[in-house]
Amino acid sequence: MIGARFSALLLLALPAAAWSTTQAELEPGPETSADSAPRADVRVSGRAGREKLDITARRMQIDALVQRIARECNREVVGLELLSRNPVVTAKLEDEELRDAMRYIGGSVGLRITVTTSQIKVEEDLAPYPNRTDLYARAATGYFRALVDHPDSTLAPGATWNRARIEQSMPGRELEAARAFDELTQRYPESDLVPDALLEAGRMFGEANAWEEATARFDTLAGYPTYHDFSATARRLLADAHTRVADAARNPLVREENARRALSVLDALDDVEPTQDPEERRLRYLVRSRAHSLANQPVEALRALDLAASYSDRRVADPEIAELRALAFERADRPAEAVRAWLYYGSLVEGDERVDAFRRAASAANEGREHLAAIAIAKTAANQGFGDDLAPHGDDAWTALDLDATRLDLFGDADRIERAERLFQTGLVDEAIEAFRVVFDRRLTLPRDLRARLGRSYARALADADRLDEAVVVLRKTASEIEVAATRREIYLLAAGLFEAAGDLERAIEALEGRL
Repeated sequence: MIGARFSALLLLALPAAAWSTTQAELEPGPETSADSAPRADVRVSGRAGREKLDITARRMQIDALVQRIARECNREVVGLELLSRNPVVTAKLEDEELRDAMRYIGGSVGLRITVTTSQIKVEEDLAPYPNRTDLYARAATGYFRALVDHPDSTLAPGATWNRARIEQSMPGRELEAARAFDELTQRYPESDLVPDALLEAGRMFGEANAWEEATARFDTLAGYPTYHDFSATARRLLADAHTRVADAARNPLVREENARRALSVLDALDDVEPTQDPEERRLRYLVRSRAHSLANQPVEALRALDLAASYSDRRVADPEIAELRALAFERADRPAEAVRAWLYYGSLVEGDERVDAFRRAASAANEGREHLAAIAIAKTAANQGFGDDLAPHGDDAWTALDLDATRLDLFGDADRIERAERLFQTGLVDEAIEAFRVVFDRRLTLPRDLRARLGRSYARALADADRLDEAVVVLRKTASEIEVAATRREIYLLAAGLFEAAGDLERAIEALEGRL
């Protein structure tokens, strides 16, 4: 029975005539039979809702067969009178769940048969038919059931592999696919599929940015005791995974340690398994370049990129090479070259990658105090349709030049308040007051915590400009619109401090008492 379950699962929604099974057999028979009389042996067992069906039927008309099964399981047959035909079917199933069995039998002759607690419903199998996602979901469920019922079958490792591949084919299921491949390596460690599963698990963890997990899988595969075809690939992927862990590390010591591990793995790989394949050489030099950059060795990183370009059909126009060249300049603290390199990389790619390239170019320009370049990059991004993503960098450049940003309409209220606070901290009090005023005029649309922050910052700026009475009005309005007692208390304390700094102790005491 297990052979039938595994071999037919991916075809659950297709006519069963296409299935190839060992112990279960479903095939449409001719509409008439002259050589033998129709007959069927039917037995239903198990509790209600979980019945099992044993059936041997030879060239029986579908209506007679369904009615016979319905009598055995005490259900009403619905829909036979609406069928446009009454086909003949031959079926042999053993210990099959009733619902699945009826679906198989109906599918063998182009019908859909569904089982409820009280009925067996028969209908034509008409469009719309299941799509790819529906079929994969059904197949995955079928594999899961078969594995639960027959975990020790010789077909079980292959079924586990197929279930993992189904997860792998569905967008957004990278972690689930990785864990499904892990299940194969853990349950069936002697299977020939283990190296493949380790490779795919590592790749899926990598796509999910779980690089620590990916590193562990590639490390296991690289040291696998028996021969497999992925030895060189596993070591290169292991080195690459170390660079990804390094890139995500906040601690510079951890970053450098993982980068050096990647270089050690690459050195060992070149010694043990050298290659002259151009694509493999290119990939190894790309990983080596990233590792050198993360290890603060930009000169070696750029040299590795030159070697990678010599093995690439696109030379320096290879997007991967262009990206790593920008990264090397960035790590070398050479912002001017980094800006140009990121913009060149952005010209080679599209979509989110282009947006990210422009973002990093603008960031490098600001870090290198090339604020006019950052403004130009932000404007170019706006002309290309993704100005919202670059607007914060353009705003930072305008602020650094002590000029008013021209694209504040692209920012949310929190960004506006933060910018006004920066203006105040740098001594641009009048500019800060104007920036606060624009947001304060529509403060009732803000969340309460943001409204309180705005009121306090605005009042401080007004008081610093010797406009204490206006500051008091702002605090009074803010306090009256805040329901949280602790937050109102903070506002009264701020008012008291402002009065005290101005030498008005009487009003300071009133503020401490909750009066403004």
